[in-house]
Amino acid sequence: MKPTDYIEWDNLKNIPFALCQVVEDEENKDIDIYYLGKRVFHDYDHVGHYLRTAVILFSRIKNRTADWVNLHNLWTLRNCVRENYNHSIGVDNLIFGEDFDGENLDTLTPLTKKRFDLVIKRIKELDEYATI
Repeated sequence: MKPTDYIEWDNLKNIPFALCQVVEDEENKDIDIYYLGKRVFHDYDHVGHYLRTAVILFSRIKNRTADWVNLHNLWTLRNCVRENYNHSIGVDNLIFGEDFDGENLDTLTPLTKKRFDLVIKRIKELDEYATI
């Protein structure tokens, strides 16, 4: 696993996802995100595939240049996916959309700011100890 001391956590909200490059290292199960050629984000691809899932959901957003589509919210969504998966919270339909068949990415409902905020709110309501 690579060190994460280079991540400027307070600055992630200023980095638009649309201008980032996602690089996956299948062998070591790492996911790195680069912004303007500099690695700014890293996560180990855990069993639950949390960051990969969040990246896929963010890549399906219709307005990927919206202010809220940034690395801070990508990390927040990753944590929502993790909490839902690990704690069996049961908000899959809210995260992925009601039409998602579990495999075909074309059946994902594109994420919106309203639904993103609702996912966070609902997880916090269902699990007071959720770390989002």
